[in-house]
Amino acid sequence: MRAMRGRTGLGHRSQNGVRQGGAKAAAFGLIAVVTLSLSGCGGGDSDGAPDGKKSTAEKTAAEQPAAAGSKGLGLGLEMKGANGAVLTIDSVQRYDGGVVTVRGEMRNDGKTALNTDHWTGGNDLSLKNGYSSSGATLADLKGKKRYYPLRDTQGNCLCNQFHTVFQPGDTAAVFVQFPAPPEGTTEVDFAMPTFGTAPVKITVAQ
Repeated sequence: MRAMRGRTGLGHRSQNGVRQGGAKAAAFGLIAVVTLSLSGCGGGDSDGAPDGKKSTAEKTAAEQPAAAGSKGLGLGLEMKGANGAVLTIDSVQRYDGGVVTVRGEMRNDGKTALNTDHWTGGNDLSLKNGYSSSGATLADLKGKKRYYPLRDTQGNCLCNQFHTVFQPGDTAAVFVQFPAPPEGTTEVDFAMPTFGTAPVKITVAQ
């Protein structure tokens, strides 16, 4: 399903660009929202990728326990992935126009280079966006819905892109824009392939 589209270069977009892109996405685009089965994120044919197929990467993320080193719902949540990859979630903010933006930082604390295509979703978004955070999802277990990254009018993910290879010590800004859950929803599960799942708190952008 398609929302809207604006592409960045390697690295990250500006915060102003994020806010404007989110407003446009909400105003013009269709959103990728999948109803979860009663068993939650892990089960049911309806719990899949935007193209209707659940990727291997998404299955792996859904089956993993809460991310090791998780600090809970507050800022500075750390999710530890494979081979020394660490994803820090700094904020999960709701904006006018029905958009939630996740911001954070990816870093390589390991001793070997990381292949960043592991963080894509293995679906049509990853084919169009290459090395990016397109594999990220938000899940509202109470509302039984999973939310996928928004797209611009060209079908590009409204998310950051990575360099192909992530060397030891490298860092990169992370942001992903999602359709916003209902106003009363303040806690959701954030997932990224190879990092598992962690609960995060949605705050209102000031």
